[in-house]
Amino acid sequence: MGRRKRSQSDDYDDSIERKFLQRKESTSTNNEKSKTTTTTNKNNKTNNSYNNPRKDLDEITSGIENPKRSPSSSLFDNSKQLECSKDDIERQRQKKRAKKQRQKEKKLAEIQRVQEQEDAKRQNQQKLNQIRSEEKKRKEIEKTVPTSDIFIQTHKGVKYCDVQVGNGPVIQDRKKVRVKYTLRANNKHGKILDSSGNFSFKMGKGEVISGWEIGLLRMRQGGVRHIIVPPKVGYGSKDIGGGPGATLYFEVTLLQC
Repeated sequence: MGRRKRSQSDDYDDSIERKFLQRKESTSTNNEKSKTTTTTNKNNKTNNSYNNPRKDLDEITSGIENPKRSPSSSLFDNSKQLECSKDDIERQRQKKRAKKQRQKEKKLAEIQRVQEQEDAKRQNQQKLNQIRSEEKKRKEIEKTVPTSDIFIQTHKGVKYCDVQVGNGPVIQDRKKVRVKYTLRANNKHGKILDSSGNFSFKMGKGEVISGWEIGLLRMRQGGVRHIIVPPKVGYGSKDIGGGPGATLYFEVTLLQC
């Protein structure tokens, strides 16, 4: 049987078809809008990734979960940390021991330095005391007044007395000697006519009066001698401050010969 043609006069309700067509058109329109929005979001995301690569990297890495570590790896890490802590402790101990050793050496060096200073000070004091003692002894010797009966008389009337016998070499003829002397008139308490702390001459060359050379014979270095010189082997009748024909009284210390 053939399909019956619908006539305009037939009563037919087409509202269902119209609703279907409207719904279809609305769906297609929404699909196109969603496609356009998706494309726009992709483009924006791409642009943002170019503008902020760090953010993109963070987003990528944030999605990666850290793998779970095995118990064996944890034990290995703990043992490694323990070994490192032991090494650090040992290193600190070595540093402390080295520091204590340096402090000890420094303290010992300071003690040694103080000891050396004290030894040097003690030695200097001993030398100073020795010098003072010798000076005091020399002054006492110089103040000594030999009696006339202890003077030894030699030829030409010259007399001498060794107040202190030296321990050095004996004066040699034709050799240079260096002496310290004081010349007085007549005796030990007489007027000082001349003096010198460092006088040099050669024995036997006639550089000094003959009575002085006679009185210095066989004298030793370091000794102190008093010499009485009569006018005939001295300055004769010449007045050198003690009057014409005065007797000369020498106090002689032999420094070097």
